[in-house]
Amino acid sequence: MGLLDGRVCIVTGAGQGLGRSVSLEMAVEGAITVLIERNAEAAQRVCDEIGAADGRAVRYSLDVTDYDAYAEAVAGVVQEFGRIDVLVNNAAINPKPATILTDTLEDWRRTIAVNLEAVYMGSKLVAPHMAKQNSGRIIHIASIQGFASSGDVGSYNAAKGGILAYTKSMAVELGRYNILVNSVAPGFMVTPMSVINGVDETTTPDFVDWYITRRKIPLGRSGLPEDVSGTVVFLASDYCRYMTGQLLVVDGGLMSTF
Repeated sequence: MGLLDGRVCIVTGAGQGLGRSVSLEMAVEGAITVLIERNAEAAQRVCDEIGAADGRAVRYSLDVTDYDAYAEAVAGVVQEFGRIDVLVNNAAINPKPATILTDTLEDWRRTIAVNLEAVYMGSKLVAPHMAKQNSGRIIHIASIQGFASSGDVGSYNAAKGGILAYTKSMAVELGRYNILVNSVAPGFMVTPMSVINGVDETTTPDFVDWYITRRKIPLGRSGLPEDVSGTVVFLASDYCRYMTGQLLVVDGGLMSTF
């Protein structure tokens, strides 16, 4: 459809799961997709997929908590393409399941560093370029666990909840520069991040019984990356032009039930 023709779109954590799906869909819509991914082989596979579909992509292999490398990548994008139109802050990690009685400060800090602090840093790196061109979209991937909890991933909850609050703050700060800042909160999704201790949580008997068979998820299934990536593309497109500081929940209706 060409919703993003010629736009330069950065996607973090682009090598798998939702990041891969967002990157592919943006490329189909005409974007020049910049893949930021610490796994070089995974990033190259997505680049190859985009190229095979006659799209255009470049990749930077780095950890989003390596801020010097991140800054070099952003500078490289601006030098090559002259602008940055969209940033999708998608990169995230799962912490080890634990409560405040059993977790560690080291695990807490690592989760916050990747899932929240890198969101700040990526936004800080691109915002001056967007302000200079008086346009831009920053899209954070949050989670329903930003406002609900399973009870054993407090650091993840805190990071995603922080994203929700920071979305509103950034929207107010950057609105004068015509930069729209919004978040997307997926529900249960079938991605590599749904695999915990070698088991895909969306396939366990208890999960299937409660969320699927009993329709705790009203649509009766877990989400796929493709169910969420279209929402991200909408937020990056001109169809979204007067909405900022908002959260779009894509969870199959889960948060609407008791």
